[in-house]
Amino acid sequence: MSDDVFEREVQIFRGTKDYFGSEARLRIWVIEQIRRSFELYGFEPLETPAIENERTLKGKYGEEGEKKRFRLSLAYPQEAGLRYDQTVPLARFVAMNWNRFPLPYKRYVIGPVWRNESGLGRLRQFTQCDFDTVGSTSPIIDAEIVAINNTILSKLGFRGTYSIKVNDRRLLDALANRLRVENREVKNAIFRAWDKLEKADRAQIRQELRRDGADKNLVRRFDRATDKLLDTINQPNNQVLSSLVKFFPCEEVTVEVTRLEQLINAILSMGVPEESFSILPLLARGLDYYTGPIFETVVSVQGIGSITGGGRFDKLIADMGGPDLPASGSSFGLERVMEIMSLLGITPVTDQTTQVFITIFNPDDPSLCSQTFKTANSLRLDNIPVEIYTGCKSKLGEQIDIARRKSIPLVVIIGPDELQKNTVTLKDLRTGNQETLTTSDLTAKVKQLLS
Repeated sequence: MSDDVFEREVQIFRGTKDYFGSEARLRIWVIEQIRRSFELYGFEPLETPAIENERTLKGKYGEEGEKKRFRLSLAYPQEAGLRYDQTVPLARFVAMNWNRFPLPYKRYVIGPVWRNESGLGRLRQFTQCDFDTVGSTSPIIDAEIVAINNTILSKLGFRGTYSIKVNDRRLLDALANRLRVENREVKNAIFRAWDKLEKADRAQIRQELRRDGADKNLVRRFDRATDKLLDTINQPNNQVLSSLVKFFPCEEVTVEVTRLEQLINAILSMGVPEESFSILPLLARGLDYYTGPIFETVVSVQGIGSITGGGRFDKLIADMGGPDLPASGSSFGLERVMEIMSLLGITPVTDQTTQVFITIFNPDDPSLCSQTFKTANSLRLDNIPVEIYTGCKSKLGEQIDIARRKSIPLVVIIGPDELQKNTVTLKDLRTGNQETLTTSDLTAKVKQLLS
């Protein structure tokens, strides 16, 4: 079978991706920056299964999310699905284990989730880096979400290119009540309409509202309110809030504006620059379990959506059958973050981790092989990553070429002459320099060259 026929027959599942070499190393580097930032704020790791019972997942993600979930075809009654996010598994875990740890419980998870969708940086399997705090209604934990997002994006090199958008579902409820909307489904339709104003024109949104149960008078009230909300975009945070009180004069809106003022003050006190976050009254986010502050990060790249998202979900754990524990959190989509880093030109160079390549002069000579293995072990005991050539018989030049293609900087050669004299030949592929050393001097020389 020819190579081209083989490649056509063996294909990866659509919407998934393989990672190797420098790209895989970059993923590890980005994950490490995110992990360290989580732990910098006192969060601890949690791992949950990729597969959850269908009754755990069903009805948690809103109408659009339900369409994108992956369900597993198993024999009844084993109805199950792949996790859509990391928040619902957290709620299930806390519902089962809430009395095993002190509250508030601060956890992070970095692992794959599955959604049947497409688009720039959007895969069917992607890695979600999620952090949440359970067991507190304090606005401090909501402010920490913005601070942690700011810390991570700064570490990854996004400075000056992003804005963390902040809103509150309770404010949206107050605005909907101001529009005299009582039906929960119609309220959610209005929230979705506000949330996607940037993606759809007003005529299309009006049609969707009518289809979702809004009458003509409500659509007119929606239009007038939307015009006022659009006038607040790109204003300073304090001006946005004062405009909301002015445009929608009622006690309920004023109460929610006061909450947002307290949240802003806490965020600023945590050292987040005001230019890095902004109040966006139109932000709704699609997941139905949000109950309070919500967050979304956008970057200054045309056509790019959010790169982080989250919010408060105070009822979800109780809905799982656990205690009535409040919670709030946010997450990063690893692949989207890396895609946008590439578009912005801020992707760092991640070096090859293997530093030394040791050739096998003659795999049939036990004495040569033994000395090779001892040399590699000696370097590894000093935490120097070493690869020994493990292929079948190859010429020395071909082995050195493998090291060069892998960007491994140093090559150690041990042949019959070196074995007899208890020496090694060390070649620096970056400069082409080569020298013979005693085996006892090798480690120190390698460290000198690598430094």
